[in-house]
Amino acid sequence: MDWSKFAWLNRGGRRKKILLLLNDANRPLTTKEIKDSAKIAISQASATISELYQQGMLSCKNPQDKIGRLYEISKFGKEMLQPLKNSPNIAENTNN
Repeated sequence: MDWSKFAWLNRGGRRKKILLLLNDANRPLTTKEIKDSAKIAISQASATISELYQQGMLSCKNPQDKIGRLYEISKFGKEMLQPLKNSPNIAENTNN
């Protein structure tokens, strides 16, 4: 477990929300679908996806496309979620 990356993830309400959303999705999602499900602005969704992608917590299924990129949680992202999923306060921690 990379505890510094876990601490970074745990500090961000939107980061946790998007990672949990992708973990629960049964398929890869576009930025617009993530924005709609998370009820956040497209700019916030895009910035957060970029952060999670750079940290290795997401993968992009079609990186060559400029529009309609599909994102899914990576194995590393799932590993980072494990301590959060075991936390009794996860619902209140993701309302940011």
